[in-house]
Amino acid sequence: MDYINIILLGIIQGLTEFLPVSSSGHLIVIPKIFNFKDQGLAMDAILHLGTLLAIIIYFRKDLARLIYALFNHDKDPSYNRLAWHIGWASFPAGVIGLIGGNFIEQELRSPTFVAWNLLFWSFVFFAIERYSAGQKLNESDISEMTLGKVLFIGFAQAIALLPGTSRSGITIAGGM
Repeated sequence: MDYINIILLGIIQGLTEFLPVSSSGHLIVIPKIFNFKDQGLAMDAILHLGTLLAIIIYFRKDLARLIYALFNHDKDPSYNRLAWHIGWASFPAGVIGLIGGNFIEQELRSPTFVAWNLLFWSFVFFAIERYSAGQKLNESDISEMTLGKVLFIGFAQAIALLPGTSRSGITIAGGM
């Protein structure tokens, strides 16, 4: 893989990571469309680590506040609750990823599967957006979430382990 392809994949990753589209799916489908050599999981992981680093840098104050609140419940109870919610919402995807990760990596990374999955979820997200039009979300809704709702969002995130499913899109949809 040459540097131009790597730069192009980095741009694709950077542009699609924060939209309700699957950045991983695009990293599989676009090289196939342009007849690039498959970059493999290692390159995908490096591209995602770059995005993660950008997120950590940008949200460093919020992350520090969450970590502080996790250990100092009395001083910042709403952030303590949010930190626990994030942990519990991450749990289902972590467990399912550990159990089914090899199958997903080996059997579901085909460009055909990913393309159909991208198409399927675009229709689902469109329908959810139409259904929930006009609903407002405020900060108190987030702080008053039950553990059941948090775990539901976590299981929704686990669906995003399937290549072509947007993690941000499915998380937003699960929260609606």
